[in-house]
Amino acid sequence: MENEQSIYRRDSDAAILFVHGILGTPEHFKRFIKLIPNDWTVRNLTLKGHCGTAKDFSAASMAVWKLQVSEALCELRSMGKKIYIVAHSMGTLFALQEAGEASVEALFLLDVPLKVRITARLVKTCWQVFRNKTGAGERWVMAAKKAYSIAPDNNIFHYIGWIPRYAELFSEIRKTRKQIKKLQTPCYVYLSAKDEMVSPKTAVLLKDKTNAIVKMLRESGHFYYESRDEKMLLKDFQEFIICSAH
Repeated sequence: MENEQSIYRRDSDAAILFVHGILGTPEHFKRFIKLIPNDWTVRNLTLKGHCGTAKDFSAASMAVWKLQVSEALCELRSMGKKIYIVAHSMGTLFALQEAGEASVEALFLLDVPLKVRITARLVKTCWQVFRNKTGAGERWVMAAKKAYSIAPDNNIFHYIGWIPRYAELFSEIRKTRKQIKKLQTPCYVYLSAKDEMVSPKTAVLLKDKTNAIVKMLRESGHFYYESRDEKMLLKDFQEFIICSAH
């Protein structure tokens, strides 16, 4: 698929699957992929309808996205790989569900939307990205624009088909909340204290899970990572990879 970044190494025994969020892009994981050992298999999905037009996104569905993730995992398992999943936002819901259904070695999850909130910053950022009015100094807006994979479209009617996609998203959030109690897979969760759409209270749902390590990025948002937070995040990811390799 266009924009998908996959590297298959038949002689490796480890594989890592990246799953982006709604309206997102596989480019979100660029900083992480650089830290993966050269002998690992890497699969960085582009979910259908993303990295295209507003109409492309409307024509996709949650069922199709979930199928893409399941098929990617089946393919990696058929190659005899130990599988690790790294996911952001909506992608973390798929990761948690898949880990509950089948064998996954560990999860590395960013901004898990088990509890959602709508902030003034989110409304402002969405409007600026939609109108393509972003200034070079607006770091939060620029980060959101970079993470947004849909081509600009001034026809508001092309966005009507997005309503079912977001209804499906909230349905998946409710479903995943119910399944989280059964999770046994080691799980590393990073939430952002200033997230525009995911509530830090998500941590409450995971606090009693002995297999989950939850950390808060104090100065970061859903797309924007403050430099100290990003440094810590990448350091932890590198340790996650090193531990997984042994």
